[in-house]
Amino acid sequence: MNVLVVNVGSTTLKYACIDTQRRERLTEGLIDRIGQDGGDAPDHMTAVQDALQKHADIEFTAIGHRVVQGGDRFTEPTRVTDQVRSDMVELDPLAPLHNPPARRVIDHIATTSASIPQVLVFDTAYFSTLPPVAYRYAVPDSVYVDHGVRKYGMHGTSHQYVTGLALDHLAAQGIDRTSAKVITLHLGGGASATASIGGRAIDTSMGLTPLEGLVMATRCGDIDPSVPIYLMRTAGWTVDQVERVLIKESGLLGLCGQADMRRALEAATDDDESAKLAIDIYVRRLHKYVGSYFAVLGGLDALVFTAGIGENSAEIRRRVVEPLHHLGLRMDLPVNAWAKPDVQPIDLSSDDATVRTLVVPTDEEWAIARQTADLIDGR
Repeated sequence: MNVLVVNVGSTTLKYACIDTQRRERLTEGLIDRIGQDGGDAPDHMTAVQDALQKHADIEFTAIGHRVVQGGDRFTEPTRVTDQVRSDMVELDPLAPLHNPPARRVIDHIATTSASIPQVLVFDTAYFSTLPPVAYRYAVPDSVYVDHGVRKYGMHGTSHQYVTGLALDHLAAQGIDRTSAKVITLHLGGGASATASIGGRAIDTSMGLTPLEGLVMATRCGDIDPSVPIYLMRTAGWTVDQVERVLIKESGLLGLCGQADMRRALEAATDDDESAKLAIDIYVRRLHKYVGSYFAVLGGLDALVFTAGIGENSAEIRRRVVEPLHHLGLRMDLPVNAWAKPDVQPIDLSSDDATVRTLVVPTDEEWAIARQTADLIDGR
């Protein structure tokens, strides 16, 4: 089955057509800066129409969409119907930058190409197994019930995919995959940590929105919740100003002027003190989450690095793992230095490690294509 995977961002539309039998990418591309001066398309509807036109000579069976926010309503891959399209409108406030353009693309395809089955794969779905002790905030019931204020998590498709590969690796070493304890670190422009037991998520770092948790390229992650209130009261900032600063001007960018970890590491090597501090804060936040999840899990079988930074930055992996010897993590530094994962996990652990350190390449497009094909085939 050929599946066209569509991943809509606030100003982008990525696509890939994947042969799910041979696991082969037939096409892939990016329509960038949508709606901006000099951009590739004036709006998302034009963008998806362009993407479909590029596949005029390729027969595909279904379209699989990555959707950021499914709330507590959509907890598994879901085939698009009129009712589903209507229900999705209510989720717009939970992901205002991503869900509305994705929904408009889905509506456009349903209107203009109704014969093509569409399947929605939600970033939040993997976290439907979180227990209330993990997803509830200490706010009044009315805030939770009436406004849906709770932890939903993000990057779930990636965390689920790499956790599955990590479990395969552990099972080959004689570890029972049904009870294996894994922490996955999805470290890219956005970053999140997830704790899982036997492939079921039990905690994750992102919350109601993707702002909570780790330090990211331009997002601050965890801060005192009173900071926005303080800035609005004392500096006269508007809600929009606070949102812009915390989401687009903070993180690595806010700390050292570099949103790209590669540039930040280069600056730190050149004795840029702000870059050194930014990386130290980034790594310290990771240590706090790994340590807390170690406690919540009651032990650990594998720590997994994935996504752009996790897969490609040996230096960040080293900085995270080396101080954690007391948790049983020990790294083979030469292996870490050359490790460039392709499809399968690479084990970075030294011989005396009691907890495995893995780098596992994520492939969200393949995961979405596979889940789409399974649903269409009735599996």
